[in-house]
Amino acid sequence: MAKYGLRAADFPTAARLSSTAGAYLSREGEALSHVYLVLSGKAKVLLSLSDGKQLLLAYFISQGIIGDIELMTDITTHAATLQAVTDLECIALPLDDCRAQLKHNAAFANAIGKELAVKLHQRAINGTINTLQPLETRLCAYIFQTAINNIFDEKLTEVAAVMGASYRHVLRCFTQLCTQSILIKQGKTYHVNNRSALEAQAGDRFAWD
Repeated sequence: MAKYGLRAADFPTAARLSSTAGAYLSREGEALSHVYLVLSGKAKVLLSLSDGKQLLLAYFISQGIIGDIELMTDITTHAATLQAVTDLECIALPLDDCRAQLKHNAAFANAIGKELAVKLHQRAINGTINTLQPLETRLCAYIFQTAINNIFDEKLTEVAAVMGASYRHVLRCFTQLCTQSILIKQGKTYHVNNRSALEAQAGDRFAWD
């Protein structure tokens, strides 16, 4: 907490929160009850569109603030959906008790300002990649970043949704990667067999926190 100019003694209701891979920490539109300081782990941030599709916004890797945008704009619901990709450890600060302290803490406000500037830069990079790079390249980048211990086990229907592509197109890409021996299918999961080749095909990778 000291990184953000906060003293643990000033926040007696703060709690350490552990989430397992695949668990949802928040869902878009739900009431915002906490601000989270990420200690370790990786979580994907998704934004829903009117047609039901979801857009991949960003990753938090071992650091970051969740709920900063909502806190500083006085939004009372989560602006995006956050799902753990790995086991995730956070410090949860309940807003009912901590909102005033957080908003009037100059060091914390400066930290949030820096985080928001970084996120804005990341969104610009990711938006450009999503617009200009073909699915095959974006998919390799996604697998490269999200495979845990070289195992990729996300459902392809969900991958298709966040990639903005059809399931058939995504399946063809995975089949091609297996044909090239970059991936090896193991039941319902995929093993990254040639990580350097996967990285070479990833092109300009998404910007992560």
